Amino acid sequence: MLQHDIILLIKSMSKVEKRKFKLSTKKQTGNKDYLFLFDLIDRSNVAEPASLKEKYNKIHPSSSVNNTARYLLNMLTDSLIQGKIKDDNMFRLFHGMLKIQVLQERSLNEEGFKELKKLQQVAAKSQNHLMEYFILRQELNYVAELNFNDLTEKDLIQKQVKAREVLKDMLNTQEHYSLHEILRYRLSHSGKISSEENKKRLNDLVLNELGLVTGRNKNNYESKKLHLLFQSFFFTDIGDYKSALKTFYELNKLFEQNIDLWSSPPADYLSSLEGILDSLRAIKRYDEMLFFIKKTSCLDVPVYPEFFRLQARKIINIYQLNILIASNNFTGALNFIKTISPALLKTNKIIIDEKQMELFFCCGLAYYKVKNFKKASKYLNEIILVGKINFQSMVYKASRLLAIVIHYEDSNLEYLQYAIRSYKRSSGNKEKLLKTEVVVFKTLKFHPDKNNYIKNMVMWNKILPSISAIKKDKYEMQLGKYFDFTGWIETKFKIEH
Repeated sequence: MLQHDIILLIKSMSKVEKRKFKLSTKKQTGNKDYLFLFDLIDRSNVAEPASLKEKYNKIHPSSSVNNTARYLLNMLTDSLIQGKIKDDNMFRLFHGMLKIQVLQERSLNEEGFKELKKLQQVAAKSQNHLMEYFILRQELNYVAELNFNDLTEKDLIQKQVKAREVLKDMLNTQEHYSLHEILRYRLSHSGKISSEENKKRLNDLVLNELGLVTGRNKNNYESKKLHLLFQSFFFTDIGDYKSALKTFYELNKLFEQNIDLWSSPPADYLSSLEGILDSLRAIKRYDEMLFFIKKTSCLDVPVYPEFFRLQARKIINIYQLNILIASNNFTGALNFIKTISPALLKTNKIIIDEKQMELFFCCGLAYYKVKNFKKASKYLNEIILVGKINFQSMVYKASRLLAIVIHYEDSNLEYLQYAIRSYKRSSGNKEKLLKTEVVVFKTLKFHPDKNNYIKNMVMWNKILPSISAIKKDKYEMQLGKYFDFTGWIETKFKIEH
């Protein structure tokens, strides 16, 4: 796994990070096998450990690729850490604390105290409560060792009170994180909420979270951010996209008012922009997407790591395609697909993430719309046949359902029945199928293309209540935002919509 890890690390680095690393190696003399390994991974398309080992051994047969990879890993992490100390407050604080420790060990207490006061300002400004408390504790230890010289009892008590206040902020933040993590855990293990009954599973978390918000720390940036993340995550997963959009707008406003508090890279801000775009897609407000796509493109800059920039690019491409497909500009969508970087369409054989699935789905959908079923299936199979998949993922469900629809449209009826049985098996016995899934399978079983108008109308009247219920059901919207399955059914029965 070490060789695999070093490949992923190098591929995730930005050009700036790579350049800084190469410059740091010039200070060293002697044999530099690790630098050859770095260039081998960086400049070639090596993506598999076996291929890497083979190419490395051809040039360095007497050297161990594992030992070289381990040394390179240490060199790269040291270089990345040094590069972030100046620009990232978290790294600046940790580095500063190590510096203070060294100064104190050498009895350079005055210099250590000066550094301590600088770090206090950084920790307070960045609202890093953990480091703020640690620094306050160090200061109290320092004045105690000097027998509280030039410090009044009132000043001492004020410092102690400040430390307690910071601890309370830390506890409040921890409670927010705990509820958010439990929410994500429940939803990731049991799938998105698809009914009012399932929604009740989250009532305890919602009530506890509301209790935290009404507490004393509601104006704290970190607590407010976590509250809005919890709410937006909750609304999205119950299919209430209008409420989710409202919450995401608040969250986005909070981020943009506190740019100096962003993490590096700003993953939470990117997640907020993605949430806005996802909600706009769900409620079909495509005309508002372009503004937030442009905001997302502003995060695709060299200062951020390559893995973060790749995620931003995937989001940009996904929603650009959504706009083109929604406006029936299928030629534009196909031309746009040709401009997508091959790196974005390269499947990770170990696991395929949600954004990768969405990008493949959009490409497949564009080709489906022009009835190029072979090309559409190629993209959908990148989702269905590759990697470890969460079977409750809505984009995965949408991909498999659309693939089944394609089998029907392409008159591949023999494989169609197998695909339907496989789909039902993978859904499991514990979870009920969504109304959309049920009515799609009923339609396929009935095969309206082979029936006359009268027979189709009899069947249509039977499934019409289900169609109407789906259109009003916010839980069904979680699947319907990817593809209008009810609209497709209406076309099969020649219903105007």
